[in-house]
Amino acid sequence: MSDQALNALVAIGLGSVVAVLLLVPTAAVRYRRHGRLPPAELLVLLAAAVYGLALWTYTLLPLPDPGSFVCRPTQLDPFTSVGRVSLPESGGVRALLRQPAFLQVALNVLLFVPFGFFVRRVLRRGVLVAGLLGLLASALIETTQGTGLWGFYDCAYRLLDVDDLLLNTLGAVLGSLASWALVRRSGPEARPLPSRVTWGRRLVGMACDAVFVVAVGAAVALGLRVVHVYVLDLPTWRDLQVLLQWSVPFALEAVLVLGSGRTVGEWVVSLHTRSRRRWLLVPQRVVKLAAGLGPVFALGLADLPWGGAALAAYLALTLLATGPTREHRGLSHVLAGLDLRAGASARPAERAS
Repeated sequence: MSDQALNALVAIGLGSVVAVLLLVPTAAVRYRRHGRLPPAELLVLLAAAVYGLALWTYTLLPLPDPGSFVCRPTQLDPFTSVGRVSLPESGGVRALLRQPAFLQVALNVLLFVPFGFFVRRVLRRGVLVAGLLGLLASALIETTQGTGLWGFYDCAYRLLDVDDLLLNTLGAVLGSLASWALVRRSGPEARPLPSRVTWGRRLVGMACDAVFVVAVGAAVALGLRVVHVYVLDLPTWRDLQVLLQWSVPFALEAVLVLGSGRTVGEWVVSLHTRSRRRWLLVPQRVVKLAAGLGPVFALGLADLPWGGAALAAYLALTLLATGPTREHRGLSHVLAGLDLRAGASARPAERAS
């Protein structure tokens, strides 16, 4: 596999992971401000994350072995690379497109055109901010190259070129200008916040719960491994690791469900639960926890030959049950006798109950 193909795979893989992690804060902001998270927003989030990782992989990877490369100089004379571009005497545009000097300049500009687009599309900022952020991002990349990965190498393994800085900034500006016709620069949407619970909102909330459980569990497992290997100098206890990486996120979810009636994912997408019988509120929350997240964590902890299949089947059942039920309550809310409300519309209902 070529280095460029490997860089692309790394960018897509890590970018997808970053996009999944960014789903939680993105959903929290979007549902509170606009009450919705269109599929187009998710695609933009994924594309922006993959592009951000691609910037680093294509400009910094592959990393050479120390001592296996020739130290690269620093080029601080502005427009040196631009000056190498010459108009061909024959062949026209086709000859120009084959000229290495022109390709270097053009690709440095094109590399940051998506940057300007995403600044306008994601941050809702214009040309000035796109140019400034493009300059800062390019400066960070060039400095990383010029310092040999911040001192990891004895010298620079790639050329620090001031022209790259200028051309990248130009690309960010052009990308912002090109996106002017595609993206409105406006304030919050004028549409009223939706008051009903949509299936998409429920699915995003469940996805955020999954991201939370996996992320917290992975952090706990990594922290435990670091303590065992680097602090205690002991082998990792697998049983303890499995216990903690499942029980810690479950404990956090349980505190939120028993205290407020909603999971982390439901909090992210601004969903509230309402009990028709206030005197049954605490038992209902216990039932919700036991019927919703309880089996997931129990099957995750169980060391059974069919545990994985049972967990997948239960997750599929839980997912499908949110479709036909009223307000897309799903299995746990139906069994607990709890209603779901979206956003601020839940609070008056709670007071009236």
